[in-house]
Amino acid sequence: MTHADPPAPVVLRAFRPRVMRVAAVVIAALICWAIVVSGLNLTGTVTANGGQTFESDSWALIALGPLLALPLLLPLRVRVQADASGVHVQNLVREFDVPWSAVRAVRYRHGAPWATLDLVTNEIVTVLAVQALDGPRALEAIRALRKLHLDSQAG
Repeated sequence: MTHADPPAPVVLRAFRPRVMRVAAVVIAALICWAIVVSGLNLTGTVTANGGQTFESDSWALIALGPLLALPLLLPLRVRVQADASGVHVQNLVREFDVPWSAVRAVRYRHGAPWATLDLVTNEIVTVLAVQALDGPRALEAIRALRKLHLDSQAG
């Protein structure tokens, strides 16, 4: 009976932007609150040119508040996950699964708002999860991504 070496542990690193997520939640909550409060205060009022609002107008605004705030929560989806085999980038709308062999460089240019992956096909994938606004957290993320990329090339 032969004993195989146990597989190397998979180191999965995940990063999400902090400032963008907090801003999205606060702005969505404020907009939702403002529209709902407007709807609650709308019942039975008379408009400037003599028209009248009805209870259904109030309910419509109350329902509209959360509906208008929902798209503002889209930044909560943004993340990057990486392990020894590759990187998964989830931006606002699009997702990318890229093996490290397809990545030429992990870049974080001076003055750039976020990191990028330069691919061997001369394409660029933006990594919205690593943002300059997050300061030291962004540096930690970019260093971890670069280390995983370097380790994949060495092995």
